Amino acid sequence: MPLQSKLGLFALGSALVCLLGAAPGMAQSPETERMSWLMNRDGLEELALTGQRFEQGEIGGGGGGDLEVQEFESSSTRKKSAWPILFSLILPGSGEASMGYKRGYFMMAADIFAWTQVAKYNSDGDDLKDEYIAYADDHYTDEMLLEGYLDGGIDPERSGEGDIYFSAITAEHNFNTLDDLHNLPLYVSKEDDFREYYENLGKWDQFIFGWDDYTRASVAYPDLDYDPTLTRADLQHPWVSKNRETYRLMRDASNDAYKSRDRWLYVNIGLRLFSVMQTAYLAGFLGGDPDQELEVAGHAIQIIAQPAGWNKGALAASVSF
Repeated sequence: MPLQSKLGLFALGSALVCLLGAAPGMAQSPETERMSWLMNRDGLEELALTGQRFEQGEIGGGGGGDLEVQEFESSSTRKKSAWPILFSLILPGSGEASMGYKRGYFMMAADIFAWTQVAKYNSDGDDLKDEYIAYADDHYTDEMLLEGYLDGGIDPERSGEGDIYFSAITAEHNFNTLDDLHNLPLYVSKEDDFREYYENLGKWDQFIFGWDDYTRASVAYPDLDYDPTLTRADLQHPWVSKNRETYRLMRDASNDAYKSRDRWLYVNIGLRLFSVMQTAYLAGFLGGDPDQELEVAGHAIQIIAQPAGWNKGALAASVSF
């Protein structure tokens, strides 16, 4: 028989073997199963590279069972959006929640609670501020302060005390009217600077003579075991003006409330920064473009991640050869 005829018969026989091996319900020999796997190898590789998952009966087998396919959202088709980042800037956690992450609801609750504390402590600070201003109006006047710098004034309890403890000022300036009080260091009228006026009258010693309970500090008080030094240290004893000390404590309470308000405000700011960064990371804006090629040994690798709620997700990788 000619060689061409022999080759034709061999090819026809091989084709019949392959067809019989692929027929359903028929047992396949290892050689036939190996041949089937080799003939379908390109299709199986393409299936894996698209991000789909399949199960094989055994390594190197032909995948005789039905393929279980799960679709993944490819990063090449996923569009990055800046809206979640904007949401996170407005309300921390809302960006994560819009992307399907339940942790976002916790952050939203934390931000709302922090705002309630900001409002609470701001209101407390305002109320305490109103109280110490009313207290100062009841116990302090510029008229009494002027009396302290007058030599031979009508109030013997405070007249001339300013000349003793601030002699450098009284030697340079005369104090006869309320307008002359502008010669005092740091003095401002209530009309010129409302906030600084109420701060100064409790903070600086040169204003202590304006308090209605001022006790003459230049006089010895044996009952208190006190002997004056005729220096400004005498003015800093709490008993010299208990009302001023009370006023200081009231101001401290108001300032502490405002500090607590600011601390909660920092929490709000921190939550926004963290949420914006986290949302940008989850959306693929940080750590490189999700569509950017990653290569190992010259082969392109693509990582495909699919979040699914709080503690679930799917991960796939494709390698190009």
